[in-house]
Amino acid sequence: MTQRVLFLSLLALPASLFAQSKRPAPEPFSVVEASIPEMRLAMEKGRVTSRDLVTQYLTRIAIYENKLHAIITVNPKAIQEAMERDAERSQGRVRGPLHGIPIALKDNVLTHDIVTTGGALAFDGFLPPYDATLVKNLRAAGAVIIAKTTLSELANWVAGGPTPMPGNYNGIRGFAYNPYDPRRDPRDGSTDGRPVMQTGGSSSGAGTTANFWAGNVGSETSGSILSPANQNMLAAIKPTVGRISRYGVIPITADQDNRGADGEDRHRRGHYVGRA
Repeated sequence: MTQRVLFLSLLALPASLFAQSKRPAPEPFSVVEASIPEMRLAMEKGRVTSRDLVTQYLTRIAIYENKLHAIITVNPKAIQEAMERDAERSQGRVRGPLHGIPIALKDNVLTHDIVTTGGALAFDGFLPPYDATLVKNLRAAGAVIIAKTTLSELANWVAGGPTPMPGNYNGIRGFAYNPYDPRRDPRDGSTDGRPVMQTGGSSSGAGTTANFWAGNVGSETSGSILSPANQNMLAAIKPTVGRISRYGVIPITADQDNRGADGEDRHRRGHYVGRA
């Protein structure tokens, strides 16, 4: 009798319950070619955490960085900071549209807790006493600073003719390489390790193209935001000079120095320019 009642009870259950149990699980979220709005939505829906995003990016860095030289320093506390943003989100606190989003900074932008070198051996290991204003603003908006990117040494202002500083070369990391063709130049007379395809300017777009982070902040005096965007197939924003604070960024000239963003698309670079 008990078995018969149980059978009849199962027949009375809505068919939708069985249909729901057969629905496939959502696909794992991938950072590859993902935009900032897509990452933000995935975190809001619980599909992914900031820690997951950082872990995926760090995995890609571990696999590909030795071929690209796009990074000078990885933030050793990136996972910890991502977990802090996740804890805040779970408590209902979201700092802003960059909450939990991994962002990289050109290594002439001062960070009190991450080595800042400008690519110069003289500053290797240097920890600044404070954050640049744009770093404070990005962190206040919830961004996770995942790494400091390579650059032409001191933004290409250390050597002129007849032996100018090669683009995207510095004494700490050497040459950077373009993800679309990361070979060394094989031609006679080009035996110093320079890339067969240039990365452009003194900012690093290579890591953004390689999906090492959601976007990067660069600096420009004459071409170092726009040129990497062009060479690495990125979208860029070069704001009006002075629109973004230059305090805490190794300078060249106050008349032209600027800060801007490189991203894979307008959704990537627009969000964090407005917060810097």
